[in-house]
Amino acid sequence: MSQLVRKLGPEALRFFDTVLRYRANPLAAARRYWTLYRHHRFSPDEIHFLRLLDPALSESDLKRAVSKEELLAVQGRLNPAHLHARTEDKLCFHAFCRQAGLPVPEVLALFDREAAGSPPFPVLADTQDVARFLDGLGADAVILKPVAGVHGEGVMRLERAGREWRDSNGQVRRAEELVGMMSGSGYASWLFQELVVGHPELCALSATSGLQTVRVVTVIDERNDVRILAARLRLISGNHAHDNFDYGKTGNVIALLDPENGVIRSAVGGASGRHEMRSVTQHPATGRELIGYRLPKWLQVRQLAVDAANAFHPLRTIGWDVAITPDALRLIEGNVTWDTLSGESRMGEIYRYLQTLAEGQAPARMAAA
Repeated sequence: MSQLVRKLGPEALRFFDTVLRYRANPLAAARRYWTLYRHHRFSPDEIHFLRLLDPALSESDLKRAVSKEELLAVQGRLNPAHLHARTEDKLCFHAFCRQAGLPVPEVLALFDREAAGSPPFPVLADTQDVARFLDGLGADAVILKPVAGVHGEGVMRLERAGREWRDSNGQVRRAEELVGMMSGSGYASWLFQELVVGHPELCALSATSGLQTVRVVTVIDERNDVRILAARLRLISGNHAHDNFDYGKTGNVIALLDPENGVIRSAVGGASGRHEMRSVTQHPATGRELIGYRLPKWLQVRQLAVDAANAFHPLRTIGWDVAITPDALRLIEGNVTWDTLSGESRMGEIYRYLQTLAEGQAPARMAAA
């Protein structure tokens, strides 16, 4: 019983705090909470972040939101499980993209104490290997990331400073420390990858040298044509090595794009001091106006997403992370379990469209984005 109280107590306090702030009817809010949690499988964090207890939201408004669990179920039906490694294992993804002629960052080395096979790049197994690799690296910057990592976990940008390497916070990172971190992380394999530099216009928008990617969600429809369901630009706000959003906890921003022309039509971030989504019109770090901003090279971004979707078929719906660089584009990742699209008013419609595809029905045409 005491364990249950410790588990439910903080959530009960958060619930009543939300009810008071919204001036909501407690019984009505409790019924809505239970329906969302029990019948639509929203987590408590999703319920609060998406502001789903706000009594101003109608039933139609609630249908625009989709839980991660609901989305995972339909993604599992559209994407064969035995093919998930093509996107979720970064080594497999890199090899598959290279074979398909899709542009990806170069893998410079693999850290793995028990690596099998003979990959086409150096394999590092201990501190001496890592030290020699970093000393002999021709580049002055490199990205380190776990092969099986998700949501930006473990991603580190390393830059050369004389004979030392420092992370994005300026902290010195020696080989023995890196090996200790990797070995104790729970991830068996790590990649040292080419640092991809973002387009100068996007860097200026956020006053950052960190890479900001575009997430383009595609689906293979009932006619085996590729459709772009949604697109969003992840903007860095602060000194981060990656653009992960994480329910707004990072301070980063998601800008929702018109998939046809790459223009920002709305943006969301996390509310200060609260686990809630809020609308954003200006970049929190630079003050630059976001609404109406047009991404560079948008037609190329669209085409790369379409080419990738065709190459990875029979995986049918994938969220592609694309880097827009000063020269060519790079495909950073593919995600068969792409996250729900926070702030996207068409999320419910997109979900129901995917459901009809998964059930083999002839889906109704979706409205234009």
